[in-house]
Amino acid sequence: MRNSAPIALLIILLFIPIQARNHPPPCSTSCGDIHNIGYPFRLKGDPPHCGDPDYELYCDNHNRTILNFHAGLYYVNNISYAQRLIRLVDINLAAGNCGLPYRSLGLEEVVGDGRYYRQYFGPHATFVRCSKEINSMGSSMVPCLSGNTSRVYLNYTNYMLYDSGITSDCDIIAMVLSDHKVDQFPSSYEEIQRILQLGFYLRWAVECRDCRADGGHCQFPTQESSRFHCSKEDDYATQLRNAILFLAYVFLIGLILFCRYILAPLVIFAFLLHKCFSSRNRIPR
Repeated sequence: MRNSAPIALLIILLFIPIQARNHPPPCSTSCGDIHNIGYPFRLKGDPPHCGDPDYELYCDNHNRTILNFHAGLYYVNNISYAQRLIRLVDINLAAGNCGLPYRSLGLEEVVGDGRYYRQYFGPHATFVRCSKEINSMGSSMVPCLSGNTSRVYLNYTNYMLYDSGITSDCDIIAMVLSDHKVDQFPSSYEEIQRILQLGFYLRWAVECRDCRADGGHCQFPTQESSRFHCSKEDDYATQLRNAILFLAYVFLIGLILFCRYILAPLVIFAFLLHKCFSSRNRIPR
């Protein structure tokens, strides 16, 4: 009986790791107002089996869920798993404080990202620094960033603003995405500031990320659809090859049918006609 104790201990020690693998540590499912965090998202510090590392969020000291996106920091206001939408707001703009966003973010950076995408251009807010006062944008001047030597204005448009689209006395210093559609675009700084507090939506597609990683690009049938077709660079060559093979197949079938139903009867008819004339020529007169 004394020899059975070490054997039993060994069995227990072997059984514990198996049980641990069968029952991995739980994932964090909430942070502040964001509950039921699930795939593909994960919280920083979660066990490796939780979510996807490309969709990692983290909780700050104030229990706010934050996404680090292209070196910018954004509060997560909402996640819709049914629509695959995540609503974000720049941490510097969320409280309505005067100032620039934590980091400038334009549509081009989202388009170049494989994890998230926007299927429409949507409104943009652009911070513009000018060396002199622009009367037409006077009401959108950012007071805390303007002084005697320069003025900073916040422009809200339905398209992405470039340096070529503004006066030579001004330069673009920051951009912010928005998706708040309005009948009449706001002109005052306070109005635009309130709109930017609402943030903007991004749509995610893990499969689209994998498609891009495999050398393809995503094609969506509609702006609202989360379904897509993964189109690869070699699709044109593949389609061309398939078209050539199809034409060759059609030509071969046509050749066979021509020989069977047109050429063969003509050859037989010509042979019979030749025999007929040959026989007539051999008959004595």
